[in-house]
Amino acid sequence: MTYTDSYTPTPRMKMADLINSAPGLLAVMYRYGMAPGFGDSSVEECCRKHGKDPFTFIAICRTAMDGSWAPSAVELSRLKVSDIVTFLKNSHDSYQDTWLPYIKEQITATMAEKSEQQRKVISEFFGKFREELEKHFALEEKKIFPSLEAMMGGKPRSFRHEHGDIDEKIQDLINLLLKYIPASGTHDEVTGLLTQLYFLREDLSVHSRIEEALIMPLLTSER
Repeated sequence: MTYTDSYTPTPRMKMADLINSAPGLLAVMYRYGMAPGFGDSSVEECCRKHGKDPFTFIAICRTAMDGSWAPSAVELSRLKVSDIVTFLKNSHDSYQDTWLPYIKEQITATMAEKSEQQRKVISEFFGKFREELEKHFALEEKKIFPSLEAMMGGKPRSFRHEHGDIDEKIQDLINLLLKYIPASGTHDEVTGLLTQLYFLREDLSVHSRIEEALIMPLLTSER
């Protein structure tokens, strides 16, 4: 997802226009605690209706849309920390309750007619990826999120190492399927599984960007 200087999301624009311009933001909106059915309401009106801060929502959207964007010191001071934490926790729930079980089901269906060795290898690699991801989530929810405000101005642990491990493991799984699991037909399920894994990899990349661009600067800033 990208945007240009001529199209920068603002709280005054209609929510429908924002989502139509960048459909990937539908997941951002949902994880921020909002849902479709907003009519012609503006982003600000939708946020206020759900008790959310519109400026923080726009900051999350801009981070998701553009990997090079980062808030200024003034913009950082306006962010509502609790809304960012809620968004990230909702993201964790989405991965653990929906994405991972769905991909597990796809792996089971896709590998049903493959060899026992192939099934074992793919299952083990997915298991390692899932374990690493859930470990990362547990670290954030037990140690980082609860003490976020207290840690302001401290020396927080970077997310980059954990993200690197996660990225490596999901890429290992993709490479195994892409290189070594032969298709069994024109519309082989392997293709569908790979598509979902690419979507998940991109979504996790956005999740990582939001943590690095918003949470890390918050932890080291004077507010």
